[in-house]
Amino acid sequence: MEDRKDSCFCGKVHSETLPMCTGINVTPTGTTGPLIAKIPVVLAEKDIQIDVEADIELKEEFFEIKRIKKNVFLTQCRLLPTAGQRDCKTGNLISGKLFLKGFVEKNFEYATVKCSTKDVVSGDIKHTTVKVPFHCVTEVFYDRQPVLSFKNGPKELDSFFVKCEDCKHCDDEWMGKNPCQTDFEETIFFVEKPFCELVSARIIEADINREEEREKGDCVETFDKVVEKMVVFLRVKVLQLQQVRIS
Repeated sequence: MEDRKDSCFCGKVHSETLPMCTGINVTPTGTTGPLIAKIPVVLAEKDIQIDVEADIELKEEFFEIKRIKKNVFLTQCRLLPTAGQRDCKTGNLISGKLFLKGFVEKNFEYATVKCSTKDVVSGDIKHTTVKVPFHCVTEVFYDRQPVLSFKNGPKELDSFFVKCEDCKHCDDEWMGKNPCQTDFEETIFFVEKPFCELVSARIIEADINREEEREKGDCVETFDKVVEKMVVFLRVKVLQLQQVRIS
């Protein structure tokens, strides 16, 4: 093996051609006829516009921004299904409120100034990664209503008839409602929680370089802050696992 510390070593490549593997195609099988399945159902889909302005201060003074790479992440997408509007005639839910929270991750590559003259600027390429947070709430209109369950209060059963000898806390002539026992019945139904999918993201932005205060006489103008004005367009899909019939 060549010594990597050797100044003449430039790297090494090893490649291999893989043989074809044989196999048999299998036809999938399943239950025939009408089915009842539990599948993700699309409740709503919406394009959302979020306006953000951020002041970003970089570690070093820079001469110019060379490149900006961006990614968008959602950290919260919570639907309040009954916080919207209802149909006046049927009372059915028409919309709900969707609470969003996330951030735009931005990686800046910028040129610094180590030395400069009237005709030449020389420096290093640096990078900084920042997270620009955002949060908002929007109203989504349902293409399909969410399946909800409302919990009712406990029902108290009718008291059992009791005689005095059945309960030690009653008087000798007591006969009627049992004061020693009360019975309740309560039913709780559980439904699937709606969830979100981030379908797409589009960012339109303007980056404005701001100059720090310094004494006059510098050979080249440098900056220490970036003011960003962003419009973030998100397409979000709201879904819920529901039991549906497939014909």
